[in-house]
Amino acid sequence: MREWYKYSLDPLSKGKTYLPIDHDFIDHEKAMGGYKADDAYNSKSAFFNKYFLGYHLGRLEYYDVFLRKHLKKDWNVLSIASGRCVNELFLIEDGYRITCSDLKVFDSYKETKKLFPKFKFVEHDILKAPAEKCDAVICLSLIYLFNDDDLFTFFKNVSDSLKIGGHLILDSAGSSDNLLSYLIHDVILKYEIFGIRLIKFLLTGRLQSVVTKHHGYRRTDEEIIKTAKQSGFELLHYENYAFTIEFKRSYFLNKIIKTNSIIEKAFSILGKSIPYIRMWYFRKVI
Repeated sequence: MREWYKYSLDPLSKGKTYLPIDHDFIDHEKAMGGYKADDAYNSKSAFFNKYFLGYHLGRLEYYDVFLRKHLKKDWNVLSIASGRCVNELFLIEDGYRITCSDLKVFDSYKETKKLFPKFKFVEHDILKAPAEKCDAVICLSLIYLFNDDDLFTFFKNVSDSLKIGGHLILDSAGSSDNLLSYLIHDVILKYEIFGIRLIKFLLTGRLQSVVTKHHGYRRTDEEIIKTAKQSGFELLHYENYAFTIEFKRSYFLNKIIKTNSIIEKAFSILGKSIPYIRMWYFRKVI
């Protein structure tokens, strides 16, 4: 496990600023840009056009491909840390039986319920207690926030929420901890922000603050599988997606990637060792 940091500029102050990891629903909601309703809630098509199709470089569409491969429509499914519940709502519209959950009711709950009458939501903290028994649990873009103790608690409580033979579909929420991801996150992105800061200072005369945010943790595949096995899971299938997203975090690398399709393909091949999306399909066997 390696601590994962992100870097940005703050135009309102000078010097370095440190932000801790998200500790509660309010912290994470803010980090995700909030879950308030907007014009996209005027229709289902507008909602999915804004928050599903192409959202975050197609991340949710990758999720959907994997989820549909492994979920069955007659299963009772619980989604952990559902956020705005976009992937879940897209599946619910197609007949899947999914109950969404998060630490608290989110801001656009009423508008969501009005737009999607079949939508179900419960407040639940998977780190504090198991949920009611279900056939499958899905969890997208969450476990990067967990230290090792929390990750073990997560798997244990998910296991206790499932029937024997039940299934967990999990997104690792970040690339594997290896040399290339280290170079990108802890070298290139870390020092690139100071270069951008200097350029902006030369152009505007204003010296901005570098904000260091403890974003979470990166883990190897083996670390995730080992912790899952300790709670009685076996790995049935996994797939990797989104091989250039980690490179595109860099302003300068993104410019290079966009130069032409041959360069993008080369980065995509190199990026197979650091897929941003690693999807896991586990079955409870104990």
